[in-house]
Amino acid sequence: MRSARLLLIHAIWLFGLWLSDTGTACAKRANDIVISVSVSPDSPFVSTLEFPNTHPLVRELVRTPTIPASFSPDWIRARIKVKDRDLVFDFQDRLFDHKKSRQYLLPLSLKAKLEELVQTVEKVHYGKAVPWEKVKHSFGRMKYAAVIDLETGERFNVQRRAGSRHADVQPLTRDDTQIMKQIYQGKWSWKRRAILVEVEGIYYAASMHGMPHGAGAIQGNDFSGHFCIHFSGSSTHRRKEPDPSHSLMILKAAGTLPQTILEAGPEVLVGYFLTSLNEHDSHMLRMTADSSAVPEGLKAIESVRKPEHIPSPAAGPFMAELPVRVDYSLRTGGQHSGHWHFLLLRSAPWERWRIVDIAI
Repeated sequence: MRSARLLLIHAIWLFGLWLSDTGTACAKRANDIVISVSVSPDSPFVSTLEFPNTHPLVRELVRTPTIPASFSPDWIRARIKVKDRDLVFDFQDRLFDHKKSRQYLLPLSLKAKLEELVQTVEKVHYGKAVPWEKVKHSFGRMKYAAVIDLETGERFNVQRRAGSRHADVQPLTRDDTQIMKQIYQGKWSWKRRAILVEVEGIYYAASMHGMPHGAGAIQGNDFSGHFCIHFSGSSTHRRKEPDPSHSLMILKAAGTLPQTILEAGPEVLVGYFLTSLNEHDSHMLRMTADSSAVPEGLKAIESVRKPEHIPSPAAGPFMAELPVRVDYSLRTGGQHSGHWHFLLLRSAPWERWRIVDIAI
């Protein structure tokens, strides 16, 4: 298991708690309380907060009543280990016992304490969504940075060589190039990934693709060209508007994507679905649509272009229907287009929209 970057350096005393690396000398004791944060359920890149089971929080949890309830594994914000209890905290500030399928009826004071503790870990795990106009000065041309892939925790070094609307960078060494290629499962790709970019001790939320292109000037790094890193507000060479895929990955790297999806209206949510499908990000896809709603045939899609404009839906307070013209390509080759019909539901005005059916 990999832990987030600051955890590899030292442990800090905060709120009477130890924020520590799972692999350092500050090892977990058998009865320690552990709060863990990762960007997706299966991500090996984890940040943890540990404290002894004598903390008052434990007594409050033991006394809190529970009711039968289930939770979605795709909406886990943090995992909390309390003695023999495996608890999950979701993005609506609800606490569940994973093994017993029960929900804690949290009083407001206890909910606020858990929120504060989880935020402490999130501030270490995720990056800062700083506008490119500011980042480009601290990450100036010819300066060095470290790139951390938020899903795997793999880290490599780069140098910014050019770029005005975003950073054109190159891996520093042959080893850095190999690590980057491993992140892309050994095959260069235009697919975007959520990353952290460390510049002089500051971790920025960013997005990269994995395709060498254009000119490269670092000798011996086995990288034929450069690749692009986008920050908040960055755009491509051809367009002034931020790229939708990079924008979504920056939200993911900043830890704000789940809340953004929770608050999205129907047409925005459909846009997120199409972008997630294009990037082959299965976790983001499951956050936008019920698993039973996604047709089996979509697994054959290599890329999909989100339309410039998604029309407002024919919608009531609890149901929305959107026909969307989509251009896409298949893994086996060939360009296609057609109208996809999305059906979205929500159970109450304060609940999130969900895609429950897609007719292709």
